[in-house]
Amino acid sequence: MRTKKAEGVQRFEIIAQDPRPSLYLCYDGLLGLSSRPLLRDILEELQRRGNDTIRSFLGSLRTRRSALVHVYFNDFVSYGGAGDAVAEFFFGTYLLLHDPPPPDGSGREALILVHPASGSERIELEPAN
Repeated sequence: MRTKKAEGVQRFEIIAQDPRPSLYLCYDGLLGLSSRPLLRDILEELQRRGNDTIRSFLGSLRTRRSALVHVYFNDFVSYGGAGDAVAEFFFGTYLLLHDPPPPDGSGREALILVHPASGSERIELEPAN
């Protein structure tokens, strides 16, 4: 059985912003997906969509304090003698948390993506101008 290497995001969508922010993220393969920096990929995809999208999504996340990230991947499916095809499979649902800056100004606003099996990823956001 063959397995495709996850080299990048194939599809990204903001599913909802209200009542709870929710994202859809689909990778082009499975191999190496469990060690990818998913949060970095999410922020890069939001940046590709432009400042209005980032501002809108982060505004919703700041209000609701959390979002769900539904992760999928594409991989080969064997049809026996008929060859292989590519199909989409569910990988997992992750919790994206908003960590506001401390009131005393001693830290920065951050996003945390919780991985149930392996801990979490944290990225501090640049201060808004």
